[in-house]
Amino acid sequence: MHSYDELLKKIYGVVFLYAIAYPKIRINVLDKNDSPPSFRDTPIEYTVSEDLSAGQAVATLRATDPDTLGTLTYTLVSTEGGDESRFELDANTGVLRLKQALDREERDTYRLVVRASDGIQNTDADVTIKKLNEN
Repeated sequence: MHSYDELLKKIYGVVFLYAIAYPKIRINVLDKNDSPPSFRDTPIEYTVSEDLSAGQAVATLRATDPDTLGTLTYTLVSTEGGDESRFELDANTGVLRLKQALDREERDTYRLVVRASDGIQNTDADVTIKKLNEN
């Protein structure tokens, strides 16, 4: 069996010059989003001053994600005793703020559940806020 190139050489006397090229190929392997984010230390506890007023930051919650493509968002999942109206959580920064001042005489400890999500995987952390009595 003859190839087409050999047939052309015989009939027309054509000579083919072959060049061999080795192109450089880069393959980027993307990280699969297969690991959930995690909070460094759980459970998380903060002690805050009795003087904090509405709008002030109580804490900054931080989680990490071993997956390189994960962008974390934070959500206040629940509060003990239905205290959602007392706290707000910035979804992008994890800053926990007071919506209204905390009353130590009413209650000295608040328990929250905060979620960190990378869009696919989630992890929850128990957060305790203790009010320091400064009197």
